[in-house]
Amino acid sequence: MKKLGKYLWLTFAITYSCWWGLALLTKLQLLDSADIPFKVLHVLGGFGPTIAAILVLPDKSPKATIKFVFSREKGSIWYLVLLCLAQAAVIGLSSMQTNPMIPWIAIPFIMLSATFLGGGNEELGWRGIMQPELEKRFPFPIATLFTGCTWMAWHIPLWFVEGTSQQDMNFVLYCVYGIFLSFLLGTLYKKTKSVFFCTVFHGFSNLLISLFMIRINAILVIGLLVILVLSIWLYYKMPKSQEKISIK
Repeated sequence: MKKLGKYLWLTFAITYSCWWGLALLTKLQLLDSADIPFKVLHVLGGFGPTIAAILVLPDKSPKATIKFVFSREKGSIWYLVLLCLAQAAVIGLSSMQTNPMIPWIAIPFIMLSATFLGGGNEELGWRGIMQPELEKRFPFPIATLFTGCTWMAWHIPLWFVEGTSQQDMNFVLYCVYGIFLSFLLGTLYKKTKSVFFCTVFHGFSNLLISLFMIRINAILVIGLLVILVLSIWLYYKMPKSQEKISIK
């Protein structure tokens, strides 16, 4: 657990220094969300898990880092496609209304930004380091809950920074949705062994929240619960190759 402790210490040190500092500066009206220093501190804080993950890797060479991010189980991309389609279907059907402020032509740019700058980049740490380390000692549900709660706590300073989108969000609902995503992302990593797939799914999830007008109704609640059960079932479902080995 030494690796995990170092990762968490570095992650929170980097992020909290930037975001709590940003909260203070905006409260004192020394910085505005339109200022370049604001944007720099905001983005740098968001890369706390990314930087920390790379720093705790045993081999930090470019080749090893690229392998850490882009390696995957052969033929596992269908897990990513399945979870993306399921989430898109539930959110789309429960909303039935896209955000009029977002033109369709902007969707690819929002997706790229959400994947590599505004969320997906965090997956190098949360699913690439923390989840696997916890699963060495705890069963999947406990490891996922702890990862999810830590992930949500990491976001707390943003509710105190003037000019962030989080100030318009309900923190409790945000945490519930974040823990739900933790189960999906935990399953995705377990089945694909791909940090990059988790990065893409994280970015896609953020895109959906921006693209649709979110409505809390029966379709959303029941749909997300079905996806949650599906993800847990997929996590524990043994691959056919392992089934053959166990039968022998």
